[in-house]
Amino acid sequence: MKEWYSAKEAAGLPGLPGTERSVQRKADHDQAKAIPWEERKREGKGGGKEYFWRSLPTVTQEYLLNREIAAVTVSPSPLAASTSLSASLSPGESEPLLPTVIAEKAAETPEQLPEWRRIPMYARLALIRYLQNLEPAIGITKAIKQLVKEASNGTAPPEIQASIAQANARAGKERTLSESGVMAWWILSEKGQNPMNLAPKALPVKPLALWVPSFLACWRKGQNLPLTDVLENLKTKLPAGVPMPTYYQATGYLKTLGTVEREKGRMTGNAIANIKPHRRRTTEEMLPGDCYTADGHCNDAEWAHPFHGKPFRPEITPVIDVFSRKVVGWSIDLAESGLAVLDALRMACETFGPPAIFYTDNGSGFKNQMMTEAGTGMLHWLGIHPEYSRPRNPKAHGVSERAHQTILIRAAKELCTYIGADMDEDTKKLVYKKTRREVKDKENGASTSLSVRLLIEFDDGVAGINRAMERYNNTPHKGLPAVRDPQTQKRTHLTPNQAWDMGMEQMKRTRPENQWLQPANELPDLYHPKIIRTVQRGEIQMGTKRNGYVKRYYSADLTEFNKQKVFVSFSPSDPSKVWVRSMEDQRLLAVAKLDGNASEYFVKSHIEEKLEQRGVARLNRLEMQAEEIRLEMHGPERIQAAPAPYELEPETIATMAKVIELKRAKDAAPRLEQELRDNQHQLYDEILERQKAGEATAYECQWASHYAMTDRGKRFGLYRDDPWCEKDPERVQAAVM
Repeated sequence: MKEWYSAKEAAGLPGLPGTERSVQRKADHDQAKAIPWEERKREGKGGGKEYFWRSLPTVTQEYLLNREIAAVTVSPSPLAASTSLSASLSPGESEPLLPTVIAEKAAETPEQLPEWRRIPMYARLALIRYLQNLEPAIGITKAIKQLVKEASNGTAPPEIQASIAQANARAGKERTLSESGVMAWWILSEKGQNPMNLAPKALPVKPLALWVPSFLACWRKGQNLPLTDVLENLKTKLPAGVPMPTYYQATGYLKTLGTVEREKGRMTGNAIANIKPHRRRTTEEMLPGDCYTADGHCNDAEWAHPFHGKPFRPEITPVIDVFSRKVVGWSIDLAESGLAVLDALRMACETFGPPAIFYTDNGSGFKNQMMTEAGTGMLHWLGIHPEYSRPRNPKAHGVSERAHQTILIRAAKELCTYIGADMDEDTKKLVYKKTRREVKDKENGASTSLSVRLLIEFDDGVAGINRAMERYNNTPHKGLPAVRDPQTQKRTHLTPNQAWDMGMEQMKRTRPENQWLQPANELPDLYHPKIIRTVQRGEIQMGTKRNGYVKRYYSADLTEFNKQKVFVSFSPSDPSKVWVRSMEDQRLLAVAKLDGNASEYFVKSHIEEKLEQRGVARLNRLEMQAEEIRLEMHGPERIQAAPAPYELEPETIATMAKVIELKRAKDAAPRLEQELRDNQHQLYDEILERQKAGEATAYECQWASHYAMTDRGKRFGLYRDDPWCEKDPERVQAAVM
């Protein structure tokens, strides 16, 4: 082992400065504090000083020892035989169910030894090195005697004297060395040249107690019962003859288990995975557009629904570039759906470009026909390779999960309708009641000031998410490299926008132009869902309307493609047309329109005219029915005719017409009603004449019909039809009274 080191050789070792001059200054500084470094003049060209390795700091000494030991070929030390556990198993149980007890194992390097074995090994190795320096001059026997004598007198070098107590590895008062003990260490060190033979022997593994299997069966339950309840349940689980452990015995046994082994069964899935070692994935070799990742998130604050205004939580799906952590696209929908993911990916590809890999989970929004179907899926058309994480493994989407915390949850916490787990429960209840009261007041017609409403409108929420996305893209990200600010000279992390710009510049330097990331927005139907359909006489049938009729899209350009299968692209928001492409080379064949070959069975104006006529006839029938109902309720009115000339004056006819109109409105004056009763037979005769001319109204016809059925009307009709009535109208007037 090299024992003397120059300042240049010691620079940079653990516990020492990194430059030669700094090591010399530290040596002088320690010398001033009465911590001398053993030194000597360096031989050879250049001169200078050399320092003994035992006078260096403790950390440096341990590093040099470990480096020396690691350079020696190490053979595994035999372990003490352990007692078989099969005897402690209860009937029906197998050995793999037992836990792994943390015991001493075969260590290949000193770093794997526990401290109580490693420190004595280093101390004994220091004594052996001291004997190796004395052996050439006086022999090993005299060297050991001299070491034992110096140890008992306290005249050994300071570093050797300090190692004597540690080499004994025994508690109690200070002990010295014995010749037999030192000789045993010398022999062990010489056997195979393995310094690890100087370490104290490992303790034998104790056999498990008989109650351990039953105890673990009660302990490893998802309810996470406290130890007192576990011991209470253990009383009924122990086999006959097995003693019951005490609380302190059970506690001591649990301390012998590792953290993962102790929580096994009490924690499962992601919970126990959080305390196990994990793998970190780096993005240093990636560039923008190499991989996009996306994951849906149900908003943690309530908004007003855009349709009915009631509280709801929208589904937000951001798409993030893995290299730069930049949000390149996002969508918002009323609920989780494949169309929301499709729209978010469309925004990312149209604005920045399609990625090489799209990394998501196995949810139905990402793994569906619109996205992954061979030939029609968007990923196929854009040349994107899908990658999916293992189910129930959210740690695989750390980039998205962290972005949800930074962007969406932070934006939700700015609203008083936040309903996350860390929201105050009482405040959450008050907000819940107030928002429901606002909706109820709105339904009842009560107005609420916009300044006091708690529920924000849907458009305001979308604007808030936009601002949060922009703020995130321009904020330093701890997952990105740090650079020195030329103005403040401080190291700050890059923002996602800065990392994206730097990555794009590097892409142009290192990759050919045909591999650069370019926006994909050449085709109008590129991001529309696609299906395969067959052309039938220029038509394509696809879906149904709200009234149940089949949707038929027609184009004359499809005439020559009868009974051929084609790709059909459709817009979820515009059902008026579809894009038809060939199966071979995806060239556009036609833009077919909904009901493009449909026409009205009759001219619309002709139908409307007949509908109006039918409506007028129905109204006339309803008026006659209403008058009949009123007559059935009150009976016909008594008519008393007054003497009057047979020829009616124009003023009288105008008065009776006015009375008829007033009677239809049900607000006739009593005086006019009396005049009507006195002149009913003249009015009846006039209405008959108007009927012949086709000028009588429906109400007048109905009144004349009822009047003819009355006794007075019958008598008037009989006398009116006689020839003499024209010669003596006064007689007719007297007969009908």
